[in-house]
Amino acid sequence: MALYETIPYNVIRKDGPIEIREYNDYLLASTKTQLNNRMDSGFNNVFNYISGQNTAKEKISMTTPVVSYQEEDNLVTGFYVPSKYNKESVPKPASTNVFINEQESSLYGVIRFRGAWTDHNFSKQEETLRTYLTNNNYTITSQRLIFRYTPPFVPGVLRRNEIAFKISK
Repeated sequence: MALYETIPYNVIRKDGPIEIREYNDYLLASTKTQLNNRMDSGFNNVFNYISGQNTAKEKISMTTPVVSYQEEDNLVTGFYVPSKYNKESVPKPASTNVFINEQESSLYGVIRFRGAWTDHNFSKQEETLRTYLTNNNYTITSQRLIFRYTPPFVPGVLRRNEIAFKISK
């Protein structure tokens, strides 16, 4: 049994570290912060939200992955909201720094890798995934998403990371 609830998905196709996945609708508790080269700012804003800084003053279980993506000159960092909540029942953020973001059912192209959170690692994996998707006639319909499944204190070689894109065929 996993320690944390993870965004559920179905694997449609698998080729080595690359998967085509189908995700149903899900919610992210997210924040926007200044962009940095490790793509890791904003965690504390969302952590405070799940620790009870919400209108219900309710503690919300930690989940995986932490999702990050660039939006203009900002970094959006989000936690998957546990499946027991829907958009009506999820506690509202007490801070204006946090918002609930609904992600609609979609296909994703995903590459899994281990290693440090560096722009070099992210870019290398992104290029491999983009090439695969293009060669297999998928259209990328989103910006690059970074999925992190392990905490920053875990050595890079043991970290589970993913780069993902929403896609269509």
